[in-house]
Parts: sequence; C-alpha cells; structure tokens
Amino acid sequence: MGTAAKPISKTTSRTKAAAASKAAAPPKPAAAKENKPASDTPVLRPVPLYEFVAGGVNGHVRLNDPGRGIGFTGAADGRALPAYSQEVLSLRHYFSTADSGLLAPRMDAACAGKVEKNAVVFSYDRPAKWPVAATARYELLPDGGADAAFTFAFSKPLKRFEAGIETLMPRSQPNVYVHSGGNWVRVAAGPQVQKFYPRNLGAAELILDGRWDALRMGGVGLAVEPQGYDYPIVVVRDERTGWAFAYMALTEDCSAVWVNGPERAVGVALLGADVKAQEKAHCRLRVALCQADKLDDTLNYYRQFVQEARARK
Repeated sequence: MGTAAKPISKTTSRTKAAAASKAAAPPKPAAAKENKPASDTPVLRPVPLYEFVAGGVNGHVRLNDPGRGIGFTGAADGRALPAYSQEVLSLRHYFSTADSGLLAPRMDAACAGKVEKNAVVFSYDRPAKWPVAATARYELLPDGGADAAFTFAFSKPLKRFEAGIETLMPRSQPNVYVHSGGNWVRVAAGPQVQKFYPRNLGAAELILDGRWDALRMGGVGLAVEPQGYDYPIVVVRDERTGWAFAYMALTEDCSAVWVNGPERAVGVALLGADVKAQEKAHCRLRVALCQADKLDDTLNYYRQFVQEARARK
C-alpha cells in the first residue's frame, strides 16, 4: 500500500517573540494592576502539537483540542494539492429522537489523548445529559489520508441515535460532490442551508424529527434530497489540479451525509439506530487524498476501503 507512514513526532512552540513583546510593554500603574480582573492575566500553556507526514502529505494534531480531529497543512514535496482543512473528521454532535447535542462531545465532554506509532487516540467521557462515552482513533494511511475508527459505549438506551462527524472546509472551498440517483451531483448548499443525502426513507425521517431544531431556529434551512445517496462518499475536488479529498463510510454505518453552507462543512451521520444500555457500536470512516482525473476514480478508493473495513469487523 505504498511507503510506510512516518511516525507522528512531537514539536514544541517557540515563546521568544512573546517574551520580547512582554518585556517591551510599558509597566501598568499599581492601582490598575490591583483592579485588573484575574481573567485578563497573561497565561502561557504548553500545546502538545504532533506533526505527521504520510504519503507525502503534511499535517498535525493537537492533543488538547480533540474536537478538531486532525489537520492537513500541505505537501512535503510542494505538489499542487487542493485547499487543506484544519478540522478533519472531528466528533461534533450527538442526536436521538427529538433531542440534539450540537457540539456536546466537543464542548461538554472531558477528553484525554494519547499517541501511538502511527495514530492518535482520543477518549471522550460522557457529556452532560448524554449517556455516551466515545473513542476516536485516527490512523495515518501510507498513501495519504487517514482512517478514523469510532467506538460508542452507551450507559442507557437511546432511540435512533446518531453521531455527527464533520470536516470544516476553508473559505476557498473546492467543488463538493455526492453520488445520488446514479450520477455525481455537485452540491451547492446556500449560505443558510444544510443539505442532506440520507441512506433511505427511514434515515430521512430522522432529519425532520426535531433533532436539528436548534440549527433551524438559528435560521439555517434543512433540505433533504429524496433520492438520498448511492454510496456514502463525499468528494471535495480541486478542478484545476484533479486532486481530491474523498470522505467515505460503510452504508450500514452511515445514515446520511450532508453539506453545511453556513459552516462550509461536509458531514457524516453515523448509526441512526436504537441502541441498548451497555451496548457498544463501532464505525469506521476514511479520508483519502487521491488524484481523480474523473470523479469515478474515487470509487476505486471507496471499494478498497469497504473491503478493508469489513474485513476488520
């Protein structure tokens, strides 16, 4: 499968500029210092930053910021590649019937991170009001990209549970495509629209059962494509170079894919099923960086992923 991914290596941030700036600043009057709120006191904290190179692609991950997943930053050899995202396949939402936890894992769950040879693992505690603990393992691929394996453990039953995984795209977003109705469809979600492609009719019903009401109350419209997706794959392609990021899942794991116009995000909803207390659910996603002279080229990567993912189950 190509050359082996180089192990993730730790780097440290430099603080000389910050120290010089602090030294050059004029002293504050004593009275002002006494009345200054504690929250305004300058604080320096170490940021565990790990850089990686896999398949000639550079990236990084921060252990103290698990809600952002992993980030791609460039190519090791200066190749012309599509615009990179700093938040790739991050665990962001929990949903169940008529209940939404937008950003619940990211904002409300304590999380610990650790580094393995070619992977980073985040372990999320149960957030407030959600009986779900989760593990996200990001494993580098030798040819570029990464696999993200999610495990969800439930302490109580939930009706029609979904986990929302998103990738935030840069402002100069390339074209986004979904395979629907037998063809590739370019998805153009408006500035106030989130467009969904569900797995089937049952999955489409989940989108409108109230779990997305917080988004709708914020002025974002929900558009559900009745034909749904043919394959649970979203392709973000730079038309000038032919390079693409292909985000993919297994059909049995993926209840819907979406494109969010306001957030410039592509998303994947996992599971979409009733879960029992003490049950565990395992799902796997992949982001593959590939040269796609035509969009159908990405389906070869999807078929390879399906074969490998199902072999691991």
